[in-house]
Amino acid sequence: MQAPSPVLVSGQPATPVVLASPHSGRFYPEAFVQASRQPLAILRSGEDSYVEELATDAHSLGPMLVHATFPRAFCDVNRAAWDLDPRMFNTPIPAFVRATHRGLAGLGSVPRIVADNRQIYRTRMPFMEAALRIRDYWMPYHAALAAALRDTHAQHGTALLLDLHSMPDAPEAGNPDFVLGDVHGASCASGLADKAEEILQDLGFKTSRNTPYAGGYITQHYGRPREGLHALQIEMRRGLYMDEKTREKNGEFSILKQAIAQFTDGIIATLRTRSSP
Repeated sequence: MQAPSPVLVSGQPATPVVLASPHSGRFYPEAFVQASRQPLAILRSGEDSYVEELATDAHSLGPMLVHATFPRAFCDVNRAAWDLDPRMFNTPIPAFVRATHRGLAGLGSVPRIVADNRQIYRTRMPFMEAALRIRDYWMPYHAALAAALRDTHAQHGTALLLDLHSMPDAPEAGNPDFVLGDVHGASCASGLADKAEEILQDLGFKTSRNTPYAGGYITQHYGRPREGLHALQIEMRRGLYMDEKTREKNGEFSILKQAIAQFTDGIIATLRTRSSP
């Protein structure tokens, strides 16, 4: 199978909203799969399967859609570029590598582990392998996302990134259908986040705010409310639309797809009301 472009962007900045799916990529490079000690089913465990498809009805309302075609187990764009675990490598590490607690735990931009702390690789890798993934996958994704947000902000004077993800059940938060992460108020105006939660609740969904997911690197990096740039991480419970064991869509897939469009429509209307004189 020929490798697709690492990032696909569709649409023009017709609305103040940008939709993004950084973790739904399903192209697993053969060399990566061969180098892994885990079977493909385990490598896919962190995948936000079909999220970009769930967003298509919302995308048809006018927002741009940006999504990665590669999997997060291969390169995770929701981490800082050089947040890497030095223990992964068998060659010297450049001084610019800055591992956070997530990176040191094996969950950096090139993950060391997947699913219940399972080691991905059979052996350590050369640092150049990670550097090439950052260059060829991480950087193109962020260049595309930044351009979409820049163009949207220029067109409308404001922009809201809806960073779409999926999640397993979260019993610690009462098993919500949606978790909205705004980095505890730092990445999105509180009124917008409140309205987003209200719309979802009016659609019949159970929600949680910032628990257990407050937002990753993308939300933190692009959310600058004082500059009219807002970012919300939207986590959707996988059981709403798929069987987590087989990764097959269930009968509720189209219903959730329509609900995401209704949610997005409400957000667009809210943003246009806020920006009108």
